[in-house]
Amino acid sequence: MIFRKIYKYLSVIILLTITTHTHGEIKIAYFDLNFVMLKSKVGISISKQITSIKKNGITKLNKMEEALNDKDKKLISQKNILSKEEFAKQVKNLRKEALEYQNLRQKLIKDSNDQLIKAQSQFVQKLQPILAKYSESNDLSLILQKKMVVIGKTELDVTKDILELANKEIKDIKVK
Repeated sequence: MIFRKIYKYLSVIILLTITTHTHGEIKIAYFDLNFVMLKSKVGISISKQITSIKKNGITKLNKMEEALNDKDKKLISQKNILSKEEFAKQVKNLRKEALEYQNLRQKLIKDSNDQLIKAQSQFVQKLQPILAKYSESNDLSLILQKKMVVIGKTELDVTKDILELANKEIKDIKVK
């Protein structure tokens, strides 16, 4: 009877130790998504496209601002010549144009930010299959973003590999 109990306990202990050691090793890696976005060919292209869009908008806004300043100076110089009603009417029109300028300025900022976010989202979508393929070929169980890692060995950082693959496989993203 005692031998049976010892046999059962010993069997359970052996079984538990065998099953815990038979699980495969979990391999984890991490990469810096921001670095890949900034340094990849497509990321640099996105940045240039957004900069170009902003420059064009700023040029347009600067022209509008100059025109508003000229109208303001002209109106101030005509203050004594115009009647009070006419002066008030022109001031009201100038304020309306200034409000349109502010609205256009805010719209430009919002649109350029939205375009950047959309382009980055497209980049991440195109990067996901690359990460999946890399994970499979390197037998990785998990790939994390670097910003999620508190401490990790530098050997686990696969940023350069992902950057190379992104440069090879992602050709272009158009900012609209």
